[in-house]
This record gives sequence, C-alpha cells and structure tokens, in this order.
Amino acid sequence: MHLLRRTIRVSRHGMTIVELLVVLGIMAVLLGIAATAVKNGTRGKKQREAARQVNAFIATAQARAAEAGRPIGFEIVRNVTDANGDNMIDAANDIGLSNAALAMYVIETPPIYAGDDIDAVMTVAVSGSTVTLTNDTGGFAAADGFLMQNNIVKARLNYRGRTYENVSVAKVNPLELELSFNIPDGDNTIFTGMGAVPVQITLPPIRSSATPLQLPSDMCIDLTCSGVGNAGNQFANWNSGTHDSIKVLFSPNGTIDSVSNVDGIWVRPLGNVHILVGKYDHAVDALAVMGMDPLDDINLNTAGKPSLSYIDYLRPTDPDLETNLADASAMWVSVNFQTGQITTTRNKRIDDTFMQGITSMTPAEQNASLLAESRDFARNVLIVKGQGDE
Repeated sequence: MHLLRRTIRVSRHGMTIVELLVVLGIMAVLLGIAATAVKNGTRGKKQREAARQVNAFIATAQARAAEAGRPIGFEIVRNVTDANGDNMIDAANDIGLSNAALAMYVIETPPIYAGDDIDAVMTVAVSGSTVTLTNDTGGFAAADGFLMQNNIVKARLNYRGRTYENVSVAKVNPLELELSFNIPDGDNTIFTGMGAVPVQITLPPIRSSATPLQLPSDMCIDLTCSGVGNAGNQFANWNSGTHDSIKVLFSPNGTIDSVSNVDGIWVRPLGNVHILVGKYDHAVDALAVMGMDPLDDINLNTAGKPSLSYIDYLRPTDPDLETNLADASAMWVSVNFQTGQITTTRNKRIDDTFMQGITSMTPAEQNASLLAESRDFARNVLIVKGQGDE
C-alpha cells in the first residue's frame, strides 16, 4: 500500500513597494490633518486659561468689597527686583521686566481712622489753594505705626461733605500728624475759619491674606498695552519712572472706586480698565523693538536684526519680535468703570490696510489708534467669559 504524500504549499504574498508607498502617503496625510486639528484646538489655550484666572481673581476682589462694605481691589505687581532699592527703573541694577506682571494680589482698605479717641481733632489752615491739617497733641499717635511720610491718603472733614483724594502725609510721629492737599476747585472759602475739626482718614490699601494669583508659566499681564479708556497705556513704564505696582479698588457697589497708575496717584477712571494677557516673551520683545536696553537677566538675541520703528512695535514685520498687541491669541480682560462688569475677549489681529492708514501719524497717534481699534474689538465681539472660543 502506497502512502501518498501531498505537499501543500502556502503562498505568502508581501507588500509591493508601490503599495507601501501608498500606505505611507495616506498615513502622512492623516497625520497632517490631525496635527492641524490639534494646533487649531490648542492655539491660544494658555492665553485663554491665564485670562480666565485673571477674570476670576478680579471678580473675587469685587465680591469681597461688597461683603466688607469698604473699598477692596487688586494689585498687579511688576516682575522686577529693584537691586539698589531706589524703586526707580535702572537697567544696570534691575532684574526682571517692569512692564510684565506674573502675579496679582487682593488689596483692601483698612477701616477709616479718625484718631485715637473720640475727641481727636486736626487744625485746618489755608494758604492759597493748599489746605494743611495738623494735630500736635498726640491725638493721632497711633498713625505713626501705619503711616509714612509722603503716603497718599483720603480725608473727610467734620464727618460731612466730600472726601478729598490725594492727601499727602507731610509729617508723622507719635506727637504730630500733618496732612496737606490742594483744593480741587481752587475755592478756599469753605475752609476759612474752620478751626479744629474731626478728620476721617482713609488709609492706603494693603495686601490682604487672600491667596495671590500666579499666572501660568510663560504667560503675563502685558502692562505695555494695558491701561484705562480706549487709547490709554497708563500702566506702561518705559525707560524712566518707578516700579510702583498698578492698583484698582472697587466700591462696595461693584463699580471702580479709583485706580493708582505708574505715578502712584489715585484717580477716578473716566473709562474702562483694560488688561492685556499674553506671552511673557512677547512683552520682552516690545522693549526690544522700542530700542530699550535689555535688563540683566534677559537675552533678547536681537543681534543682526534690523532696527525697528515704532510702527513695527505696533505690528512687527519680524515674526521673531512679535508683541502681544499684534498677537490674535492674546486676551483682553476689561472692567467697566461704571457697572463693574468684567469681560474677557480675544485680541484683534490688525490687518495691513489699517496699518497703512496710520503710517503718516505721529507715534503717539499711532499708539492711540491701534489701542482704540483693539479695545473696541474687545468690547464689541462675543464675550468669551473664560470658556475659550466657542
């Protein structure tokens, strides 16, 4: 009996080079589509998150003012260490960037101080448009513990009438307190013969114990472009001035009570407060294109790049020197000075047509026009409310 042996051959077909190339091509297309989708989905994500945090922090300070029944607000702290202790901008000694802020604090106004006992009074003297308030009997001795010479406070006389702002502390020690201020309307007749009266002093705001806000890494508040009104950049420090932080106080009713600008002077704003949130590197570049000397710890790496004009700062032609004002991913956090409403909106990408229209303007006019264009857009477009671009 014969055994039949059958040999079964299994045919194994591999991929041809053409088939392999087709598969690789399809994979490349799919990867490209996926990368584009991811890029579009994450573009500006860090800016939106940083702006959401700033919005929420400001709203918290506003709510605390309503709860406490006295002015409470927020402080924007410049990211700079003043090495020589003079609080003045000095590129040779300062470390950091004065026009960028990485942290915010809640500030609150202490309870009104009217002396150490119910009989404490201050003598009113008038010279031209200047009013001087003096107590030299020790009735305000405690003030030596929380006031310093040249502090700016508010004062209300005789428990009635207006509260005078920007009152300067001329002298302060355990035996003597002297305040002075200029009469806003120049009419000194209401102070003549007033004599000694009680004085309610609204003290400078101090940082509260609330947890401060630290912005996400690589993000900052760009004070170069932030300010009050449609065209103001009152929060900017260029190559002179102090490192004073920016402070905003809310009234208990939620509206903005006052703003302390780069000069440390408290004013009642006549426009909305606009805060630009963007990339820290872009805030650095704003100084570079303005021709400012870089600070010690910043390497701008601008060697070999062409010098840029003021209009290039507004919308730079060099992509390596982009600024937050020219970045459509940057975000505006705005506070309505009349209602206290807080909104968050995307920045506007300014087109070439607009830029060509302001070329013949002076630098100051260019700055005002661009800020107005960006802030009008921020005020009128869809309110993001920290949720992204949906």
